[in-house]
Amino acid sequence: MRFFICKDNTKFKKHSYTQYGQWSYYHDELVNVWEGSDYIVIYSGYLIEGDIEDACERWSFDEENGNFFAIKLTKDKFEISVDYFQNHKIFLARKYGTEISNYLPFMTCSEDDITKTYLEYGQKDPHSREFSAEENTTFFDHINSFIPSYDYVGDCKTALKEEKWTDPDALADYIHKCMTQHANLIRSRYKNRFISLSEGIDSAVQSQYFYRDPQYCYTMLPCHAGDDGLEYKKIQAAKFPNVSFETFDTNKAIENTLQYLKDGSTRWASILPTMKQVADCKVKPDIVMYGVNGDEMFFRDLIPHLHMLMVEYKGERHIEAAIQNNIDEKTHHYGATYTLGTHKTTQTYLDEWFEEWIRPEIDWESAEYNMLKLLTPKLYTRSISTNNNVLTASLYNDRRIYHEVFKTPKSFLLGDSMDSPIQRKILSKFNFECETPHKDQLYAVYEGIFYNIFRATWYRDISQNI
Repeated sequence: MRFFICKDNTKFKKHSYTQYGQWSYYHDELVNVWEGSDYIVIYSGYLIEGDIEDACERWSFDEENGNFFAIKLTKDKFEISVDYFQNHKIFLARKYGTEISNYLPFMTCSEDDITKTYLEYGQKDPHSREFSAEENTTFFDHINSFIPSYDYVGDCKTALKEEKWTDPDALADYIHKCMTQHANLIRSRYKNRFISLSEGIDSAVQSQYFYRDPQYCYTMLPCHAGDDGLEYKKIQAAKFPNVSFETFDTNKAIENTLQYLKDGSTRWASILPTMKQVADCKVKPDIVMYGVNGDEMFFRDLIPHLHMLMVEYKGERHIEAAIQNNIDEKTHHYGATYTLGTHKTTQTYLDEWFEEWIRPEIDWESAEYNMLKLLTPKLYTRSISTNNNVLTASLYNDRRIYHEVFKTPKSFLLGDSMDSPIQRKILSKFNFECETPHKDQLYAVYEGIFYNIFRATWYRDISQNI
């Protein structure tokens, strides 16, 4: 699924190239080229609706719904498009002439270009969405990830103003219909499927649509969820017929990072265990299904829920007490905490949030923006696709359904949304019960991973690979 484009054909030492106007390009067998009368499109992936070659002809990718990247080349200019959920990462540089690729080691760079040996992982923004230019840098001063022009925050804000769904059953039916069509498309196109499975409800829902496919589950030891996390992983895994279960030893994090971390621009390296599982498959998957963005799509997380309550209670004299009373009635909700076990409770997160947002002078504008930002898509899939050179998808990454729960009445969003009743309605269609009481972010010691990404990748990146 890799490609490289530049205007200097002398850079090609290990791969043959094709010439188009001023451009020289290479691509592997998973990348296609569409040829028009006055431009070509180098692309890979699929559309959920419509024909991808029609999108090439119209150059309409920014409006399309799917999982793809596309590079339009005229004789001397280029345009880049990636799908709305950025399931792919594209690198762009101009220091040594224009270069475009989805594989960092193809890019021209040297040891002198290294300006940092660590990339920010949420220190400035613990809910990092990789929106900013800083969050799309690499270890090299001239190479950055392409940032598409989608207005994620604006789209969420617009959706929250629209009250479209007053019947939860109808909304569940609609999402189920879309997921079924998306899953059928994937099954028809990709024979060898890798389905990531966890104890969580997002994973439980997605895996219903690939029930008999190989499911891959892991746990980390030691981790804060401890025996509680392991218990619910095993309960979930026992409900599927074909599950591989692996324990990721955090004491071997450095060793595993050096072996399995291939993309030096990775910021979501906490998912290295999945990257390892994909790499260890005897037969490389055609597609990886990774159930990201259910938290966001179903308005289920505690923190954005608190921000909406905060805005709702604006003007309330005793706002902290009002929010406390509201959450006290919801501690049993699936999304009311971020970890299984006793490491942290709902109250722990609530107290931390009060200290940050309520007890200082209240910043109402930032509260609303932070809520909206936390509802935007996370980019885990592009981390796997770039690192493992494999198409990576999520049934939640679908423009038809992503914003629909936001279009329910506020009484629903501030009512039971954290317990994800829509997902439970979908699971009931499969006679499946998710027994996990709360979501779990699998807190563990990740320093062995985070602080060795540079060590694992820099020499390969500066070597001659194209």
